[in-house]
Amino acid sequence: MTAYEDARYVLPCSISFKCYDRFSILDDLEGLEDADGQVPFWHILTALLRSSVKAPDQLAELLDTVAVTLRGSSGPAGDYQLLRSVISDSQPAFFDTYWPLIIQLALELPQHFPSGSVQVLSTEGSPCTLQLSRRQAASLVVHQFLCTLRAPVWREDFFDFSIWYGSGQRHEEACRIYLTCVFAYLETFLSNPIQAQEDWDITCTLVTAEPDYMALGSSPVSLSPIEIVVVDSYQTSPEQLGLPSGAAVVSANSYIGFGQSATQEEVHIGSSPEACPAVLITPPLETNQVLIVKGAQAMLNITGTRRDIKAVAHEAEGPIDWRQRTMLFMDALELDIEGNEDGLPDLVPRNLAREVNKATIAFSSRPYDVVYSPLWGCGAFGGDPFVKVALLWCAASVAHLHLKIICDLGDKKAASSLHNFVTEAKRRLETAQDLFELLQSIPRKTARLKTIDSIIEQLASLASDL
Repeated sequence: MTAYEDARYVLPCSISFKCYDRFSILDDLEGLEDADGQVPFWHILTALLRSSVKAPDQLAELLDTVAVTLRGSSGPAGDYQLLRSVISDSQPAFFDTYWPLIIQLALELPQHFPSGSVQVLSTEGSPCTLQLSRRQAASLVVHQFLCTLRAPVWREDFFDFSIWYGSGQRHEEACRIYLTCVFAYLETFLSNPIQAQEDWDITCTLVTAEPDYMALGSSPVSLSPIEIVVVDSYQTSPEQLGLPSGAAVVSANSYIGFGQSATQEEVHIGSSPEACPAVLITPPLETNQVLIVKGAQAMLNITGTRRDIKAVAHEAEGPIDWRQRTMLFMDALELDIEGNEDGLPDLVPRNLAREVNKATIAFSSRPYDVVYSPLWGCGAFGGDPFVKVALLWCAASVAHLHLKIICDLGDKKAASSLHNFVTEAKRRLETAQDLFELLQSIPRKTARLKTIDSIIEQLASLASDL
């Protein structure tokens, strides 16, 4: 049993969510103060939300009052300069339309969560699922915007949107896009209020395998179809997200969530405000766990990577059925921090087993027609793309699904080598076990990115043995 079994995340509307009234917001504290002089925060918040807010500076002052009341400082929001700028660009729409909606959704929190808390996802009874109506999710999202939440016990930061508010951002354009996505999300409740009341649920599911889970057992599994797809740029477009009947891999950290730059995980969550509350109820992923988020709408199509991202509206011939959008949060090993005394970290037996098991747990979570994946665990995590793709192929085969590996033009050379590898492997190998054993036979001292040479050489040797 983990430390989070039976744990609940306490919300601001709970009578146990208390703080000091540092700014004397409340006129009468009689009957509210406890023995330590603290009062339920909900009374303070409802009083603050009754105040007149009609300009960016007034909003920044209100948010800072909340931050100092709860945490004693402005925290990462700092001077709120980027938030002021984004809101100024959207005036008068923000204060005429978005702000009243934010207040409404925020004050609905007790209605949507009568217990004042939500269940933290746990290993008990795996899979463990939290199901939220869109209105419930929206209420949590606006509290992340208002920064009225406290950090879950397993993390200290990156749980609300204050990280996007200040000046001096590492990637200002990314933070600006993520805030724009939040406002676009609010717009869906204004433009179609009936749909916003009646449509789909957002589900967060923690899937936990047995501690001794092994993806590749003694039974041979035929290799599944695989494609190497080269695109102009990575996108949060419906096709690359796996719609309508597939899923998309999110190259996650074990502490899943949004951030201030443009990693694939940050882009996928930042474009999808309904996925953001997952950080409140998902403890760090363990070796035998993955998180599945279904139904979160990507508000804009964010294209490109790192410093070259931009956001555009989705282009679709008809309505997009976001109910079917499935995000597979799979945390890869951080091989960039592992030493190479034992050779290439990718090829260490325990690492090979860990990664193929992780991917298989995700791919087997539902009967997907196809899974789209980037070069999972490469990039900042330092994984070898040829080893990683081979492991993903093994996992897809065990799960009996079609795998599509997405590479942008920056990965064109690797994609060409991957295409050659896939072509030869289809000719020479029959099962996922064959492929996994090929990986195990690569000399451990092989350098990163040179593994493809060894793979092709061994596949050629198989041909000569026939």
